[in-house]
Amino acid sequence: MYKFLITTLGLLMLNTAVFAQPGRCPKIPEKYVWESEADYKKDEDVVKKTLKWLCQTPYGIDVEQRGLANAYVLEWLAGSPSIRLEINTAHIQFAESTPDLFFSFIHGMALYKMEHPTAKDELSLYNNGFTVVAELAAQSKEYSKQKELKDLLKAYKKGKVKDYTRAVLNTNEKI
Repeated sequence: MYKFLITTLGLLMLNTAVFAQPGRCPKIPEKYVWESEADYKKDEDVVKKTLKWLCQTPYGIDVEQRGLANAYVLEWLAGSPSIRLEINTAHIQFAESTPDLFFSFIHGMALYKMEHPTAKDELSLYNNGFTVVAELAAQSKEYSKQKELKDLLKAYKKGKVKDYTRAVLNTNEKI
């Protein structure tokens, strides 16, 4: 009887884990105004949580909420006095053709910068952006087959995104 109970509980727990839903997007304020440094600081935690959600949630899940969350964090990032990102789109082959991926790249860089406020290392910032793009694209039927991502996804599968990033930053040629 004891073995039956343990087996049943184990199967129930496995069933729950298999069908687990990704986390929900943090609650974004309906109205927000950022006019001062204090205004930006006040919403920094929500922005950070929202960036984490955007970086971890596969495309196609909560599409409408993803769009709202993206607009919210991009607007915050655009005016934030504490976060500055310099992105050379010559290094990012998909920047123009696939805005969703480019936004994910920005999210990855911004999240890294928020978690490492003193970081100035371009390699680490770009690496985090490329890693987020690779993780999300690998989960997408559409993006995983995209020509511009072939080399990035290959590097991701081999655990060599940092090498890919280093090569991209050291050349303006396509990798």
